[in-house]
Amino acid sequence: MALCLFNGGAASVAFAQDTSEPSKPSIPATSDPFAQLLENARQGGETSGAAAGQEQNVCQVRASELVELASPVDGVIHAMHAKRGQRVKKGELIAELQADVEKAQVNYAQVRVQSQSNVAARKRQLEFAERRIKRTEKLRAAKLMTQEEIDTLETDRDSARLDYDAAKENIDIMKAELALSRAQLADRMIKSPIDGVLIEKLLTVGEQVDGKAVALIAQLDPLYVEVSLPVAQFGKYHKGEKVIVHFEGPKISPRDAEISLVDQIVEPKSKTFGMRVVLPNPDLAIPAGIGCHIEFLSPKKQ
Repeated sequence: MALCLFNGGAASVAFAQDTSEPSKPSIPATSDPFAQLLENARQGGETSGAAAGQEQNVCQVRASELVELASPVDGVIHAMHAKRGQRVKKGELIAELQADVEKAQVNYAQVRVQSQSNVAARKRQLEFAERRIKRTEKLRAAKLMTQEEIDTLETDRDSARLDYDAAKENIDIMKAELALSRAQLADRMIKSPIDGVLIEKLLTVGEQVDGKAVALIAQLDPLYVEVSLPVAQFGKYHKGEKVIVHFEGPKISPRDAEISLVDQIVEPKSKTFGMRVVLPNPDLAIPAGIGCHIEFLSPKKQ
């Protein structure tokens, strides 16, 4: 560096040596998320010191399932039974649509099924017709009854049997109607299809569903770790192999995980292929969405 000094009108030039270290070239901004993750991993993990025989690659942690919970029928939300951030179980009631008509239909069908009076009456009529025929057996054997009288008794018995069978069939029909009413009522009870966490309520009490999602539920145990690897590494790693996941940002200790999927298709533009790692998260200590890098273990450490 040159310095100009003015002394009594005379200018002198001195040279000072710049002892500062040259700055590292900045990496240009890019819209590629894996390139950004790579830069984050470099800034946060340059001093981590991967051992010989180990390789590290950038990755992204995400929920294993992300469900936009919807209703099979339209209606107005009557109640919300879960809050944002609440941990929910599979089959747990999340929201309930207005269902006064459906509940009334279920009650009505239950009353009809429980009513056995018609069946009992038809059964008594059949028993009475059979007793009448039995009482006339000796008269028929002695030919003291006309054929018309015998036909009348047998016809009454057969008619009573048909009425009794129809009454029993009617009970089966009413049971089917009850099952249908209960199914229609169940359609208005929106339940979680997975174990997870309610991330966001998209609708609230009094709003019309009308085909829209009611809530967003994420399955965070296990988590999926998505890795993008260069095509040169294709065939190097296989399903079932163990890895270690190191996380960026939060102070979370590295976790053991296992490769569950290796894509068989290479992305032609980036010349990379994808890999999925399953990461157990029973205590939900690891948030979805954070960056990470994968440490592939040597065969001896598998």
